[in-house]
Amino acid sequence: MRMKQLNNNEYRIDVDKAWNSLFDRLEKERLLTGDTVAPPKPKRKIPLQWAAIAAAVCVGFILSVVYLPHGKNQTLTLLQNKERSGTLVATLEDRSTVYLAPGASLSYPPAFNAAQRKVELSGNALFYVSKDAKRPFIIETNEKVTIEVVGTIFAVQSSPDNPFELSVKQGKVNVHSEDDQTPFPVEAGETVQLNAGSLNRFKTTNLHTFSRFTDKMCFKDEKLNNIVHAINSVYGSPTLITDESINNRTLTVTFENNSVETMTELICLALNLKQINKQDTVFIQK
Repeated sequence: MRMKQLNNNEYRIDVDKAWNSLFDRLEKERLLTGDTVAPPKPKRKIPLQWAAIAAAVCVGFILSVVYLPHGKNQTLTLLQNKERSGTLVATLEDRSTVYLAPGASLSYPPAFNAAQRKVELSGNALFYVSKDAKRPFIIETNEKVTIEVVGTIFAVQSSPDNPFELSVKQGKVNVHSEDDQTPFPVEAGETVQLNAGSLNRFKTTNLHTFSRFTDKMCFKDEKLNNIVHAINSVYGSPTLITDESINNRTLTVTFENNSVETMTELICLALNLKQINKQDTVFIQK
């Protein structure tokens, strides 16, 4: 998607091209009504608010949030991705980010206690766990396998159709099964699998193990700073930075195989913001 450069390294979005791209995508997903008229190509002047509405439509997933009683004084939030495609992305209270695959669910407290950060996972997910040496991040799965980390990146397969599997992209993870409470360390580039009650470790060979969770990312009523945090965690460059005054704006949107530049443009269109590019950093402002 092309942008026109202005003074002081400020870039303006090509709204016409952004709209055409969004229109084609919505038409493909059959989200447009029958009386909707496609914008003539190559250009048609579309009001910014219409482009913003289109950008804010989240295609291809259903979010379910349920509050479950847990213990005497604690309520867990149950986050579910009920759709057949698309990863539901959510940022937890400690700034850790979870990417839930279709059919997966995560139970977690609204705020972690001072001793640990404990969640329960059913299904497949990718975790970007923020580092906190004083509070280990603990995941309990359906297979009675416990995962314990301090801060790292790893993917978990915990669905009934396949054996438990965990692959580490960065850092180190300790895993132990119900039958063996001895920590089983798994490091970056390694995968561990549970077979017949035993954990077996081998080199990670599937290059799509991690990227499959980020090919199609869905955000539902997510704060802007959490969306930017998730994009920066996955892509790294260019780095997105937002003004503090707009961090709490919320957005529902789906990104499917988009570049950081395209995602930035869609965010700006949806929230009526502007971007300023300076080397490897993009500043999002009012």
